[in-house]
Amino acid sequence: MRRMIAILAGATAAALIAPLPATAHASAQAPDPLTALKKKISSGHGVAFVDTIKMRHSGESTVLGKRDGELQFDATGVSASDHTTKLRFDRDDLDLLLSSLQSGTGDWTEREIEPKKTQEEEKLDRLLDGLADPERIVRVKNTAYMYGGVFGPFLPTGKPWLRIPEDSTGIAGAMGQYINPAEPTTLKALLANATVKRPTVYSGKITFGELHKVSPWFRAAAGKTLHGSLAKTTLNWKLYLGADRLPKRLTTWQGTSEASQTVDTSYSGWGSEVAIAAPPADQVATMKELADGIVADIPVPLVSIK
Repeated sequence: MRRMIAILAGATAAALIAPLPATAHASAQAPDPLTALKKKISSGHGVAFVDTIKMRHSGESTVLGKRDGELQFDATGVSASDHTTKLRFDRDDLDLLLSSLQSGTGDWTEREIEPKKTQEEEKLDRLLDGLADPERIVRVKNTAYMYGGVFGPFLPTGKPWLRIPEDSTGIAGAMGQYINPAEPTTLKALLANATVKRPTVYSGKITFGELHKVSPWFRAAAGKTLHGSLAKTTLNWKLYLGADRLPKRLTTWQGTSEASQTVDTSYSGWGSEVAIAAPPADQVATMKELADGIVADIPVPLVSIK
C-alpha cells in the first residue's frame, strides 16, 4: 500500500511540473490585439461591419436604425469605406414628430392640414422624404459621396450621387458607431486607456476630444472641429475579441440613466478582399447643383456634432 501511495504521489508531482500542452503554450503566445490588427492590414483587403443603433428613454429601449458596410485597407490602415444606413421610421413618423415640435406641446397629435403648403413647407416635405430613405455613403481617402438620404430628392436627373464638401460618414450615418477599432491609432488609444483587460474583453471610457485626435473616422462623423464643451463628452465602450484577437463586437454608449444611446457593432471577414471605388464622375453632383437652393437654407455638412 505504501508503495502504491508513493507511486501515485510521484506521478502527481511529475504532472504538476510537466510542460504545458502545445495548445496552452500557443494561447499564452497569442498576439496582442494591436499586433493582430496590423497583420490584417493589407491593400485590397478589409472587414465587414453591422451597427445596431438603439435609444433608451424612461426605461424603454427602441432600435433607431441599422448601418452595414465594409472598410477597405491600404498599406497603413483604413483607406475607404462603403456603408448604408436605414433609420427605422417612415414618413408618417416624421410628420408626427414635426407636428409635436411645432405645436410645442410634446404630444403626438397631428396638426391641422393647411389647404395649400408654402414653398418652404414643400421643401421640408422633400427633406423628410429623403431622411426616411436609406442613405449610402462611399468614402475614398478624404472624399465622401452620398446616394439617397436627405438630399436625394434634390439631386438633378442622371446624377444620383452627391459629392460632400468635406470628409463625412453621412447624416443618418453619423448616428452610427463613433469608434473604429480597425484604425490602429484608435485601437491603440482604447487599449492604453482600458480599465478592464481580459483575454477576450476590454472596456473603458474615452472622451470625444481624445477620439478626435486619433481617429479620422470620428473626425468624419463629428466634423473638423468640436464645438463648445463636446471635447469633454465621455463615451463608454466595451470591446470583445475573437480567438484570433481581432475585434468581434464593440458596444458604445453615452447619456444618463434617464436617456441614453447605444451602438452595438459586429465585425466579420477580417482580411477578406474588399474593393471600394468612387462613383463615375458623370453621375456625381455638387452641392451647387441641388434643386431649390437647398444649400442656402441648411448648414453643410449636417453631420457636424453641435
